[in-house]
Amino acid sequence: MGRNAGHLSCLSASIAGEREFPVSIPVRVFRMFCVSSEGRALLPVRWRLRASQWGMAILMVVVLNFPQVPLAGEKQVPQAGEKRELVLLTWPDYMDPDLLEKFEKKTGVSVRMVYFETDETRDELLARAGGEGFDVADIFCDRVGGYAEQGWLAPIDATLVPNMRRIGKRWLEAYPGVSRYALPYFWGTFGIAYRPDLLGETITRWRDLLVPSPKLRGKILMEKDSRSLLVVALKALGGSSNAFGEEALREAMQLLIAQKPFVKDYGYPSMDEKSGLVTGEIWAATLYNGDTLFLQGIEPRIQYVLPEDGPILWMDCMAVLNGSRNKKSAYEFIDFLHEPENAAKLSRELGYASTDPETRSFLPAEHVNNALIHPPAEVVEKSELKFLEPIPVQAERRMKALLHDLLR
Repeated sequence: MGRNAGHLSCLSASIAGEREFPVSIPVRVFRMFCVSSEGRALLPVRWRLRASQWGMAILMVVVLNFPQVPLAGEKQVPQAGEKRELVLLTWPDYMDPDLLEKFEKKTGVSVRMVYFETDETRDELLARAGGEGFDVADIFCDRVGGYAEQGWLAPIDATLVPNMRRIGKRWLEAYPGVSRYALPYFWGTFGIAYRPDLLGETITRWRDLLVPSPKLRGKILMEKDSRSLLVVALKALGGSSNAFGEEALREAMQLLIAQKPFVKDYGYPSMDEKSGLVTGEIWAATLYNGDTLFLQGIEPRIQYVLPEDGPILWMDCMAVLNGSRNKKSAYEFIDFLHEPENAAKLSRELGYASTDPETRSFLPAEHVNNALIHPPAEVVEKSELKFLEPIPVQAERRMKALLHDLLR
C-alpha cells in the first residue's frame, strides 16, 4: 500500500509462525523505525513478529515500552498532564504518518495505531476486548452492519463530521444503513496479480485461478480470509458474490477444496522485494489494486487483471467505537481525513481512490488518470460490490471452518 517501492519493510513479525499479533505503535515509534533520513515514510511497515531471537527481542521492546490494548472491561485512567490520545485500529501500511502529525499539531490529540493483519483477526481482537480499548477502526463497509449489531459502533454524529457532505452519493448510499455507523473513505478493486512472463499463459477470469493450469500447481497465493475466498469462488462459478444459496455455497466450497493442491499458501503478499510475486515463488495471487501498484514499482512484469467473469469492488469505512471515551476527538479525526487536501494526500500515498470527488483537484494528473487506481466508468458499472446482502450466519461459520481445514 505504500508508495516508496525501493525500501524494505521496516519490521516483520508473527508469533509462532503464522499467528497474527496486534501491535500498538505510536507515531513517534513509527517514524523512529520507518522513516528515512530525508523524512519520507518507508512504507510499507510489517510488524509481524517471527518467533526468532530477534523477533522476540523486538516484541519485548514493544511490550515493555508501549501501552497495551486493554482487555474487555479494563479501564484506562489518564494520568495528570497526560496528552490526549486516540487509538486507531487499522491494517498495516494504511496511514500516512505525516497526516497523523498534522492532526496532532492541529488538535493536540495524538494517534496510536494498533495493527491487525486480516479482517478475521480484527474481529477476534474486538471480540476479546468487547469492543473496548479503541477509538476509531478501519472496517470493510460490508462488515459494518454486523459490528453495529454487536454494539461495538457508535452512531455517526453528523454535526461533528461536517465533511461527510463531501462523500460521493454513490459510495455513501452503496450499503444501505451503513452511514449511520461508519463513513466510507476509500474504494478500489479486488483482482488477480500474476506473472505472465513465468506462466507463459494469460489469466483473464477468476476461473483461471480456481480451476488453474497445471503449470500453476504450488504457485498460487490466496488471501487468508474466508469471505474473500467465498467471493472469488462464487464469481468463478458464474454467480453473484451476494448469492448465498445452499447449492451455490456447496459448489463454492468444493471448488476451493479442489484448488488446494495448486495453492502454495493462504495469506497475503509481503510489500517488498521479498514478495513471492517479485521473486517468482508465486506466479498468481488474489490482490487489491493499490498493493499491486506498489509491487509493480518493484517488479514491472507483474500484471493486474480485473476478471471477465466478474470484477469485484470493495469499500473501506471508518467508524467510531462505542467504547471510546474520546468520541468527540474520534469524530474530529474522521472529519480531518475527509478534508479534500488530506484525503488526496492519503490517496496519493496509498494508491487507492478516495470516496470524495473533490480530492481529484488536489491530485496530479498521472494519479487521476491511472486506471489501476481509478478504473474506467464502464468497468466500475459492470463490477459488483461484495456482500451487499448480509452473509447468513450459518454460511459464514461454514466458510470459517473450511478455511481452517484448508490451512491444515
